[in-house]
Amino acid sequence: MLHHFFNSNNKIVIELDERYFDKNSLMHAVIQHLKSEGKQCEMIDVNTLLLDGKKYHLYETNVAATYCPPVQRAILIESD
Repeated sequence: MLHHFFNSNNKIVIELDERYFDKNSLMHAVIQHLKSEGKQCEMIDVNTLLLDGKKYHLYETNVAATYCPPVQRAILIESD
């Protein structure tokens, strides 16, 4: 489902193995992954989640690759 994630500068980037075509499915996949990593996570709305007591906004991006299909990423940016 999800490949990996890393954290830097209040930003978490999650690279996805599967493609999600609606934001709700993407959010549920991200939450499921974070919970499997032992994080406390819940959805506030389709754009926002609460992760270990901090609020994050979800953005989606696609990264083009030369010899393979584009990679979908979920980017969580901490918000106040």
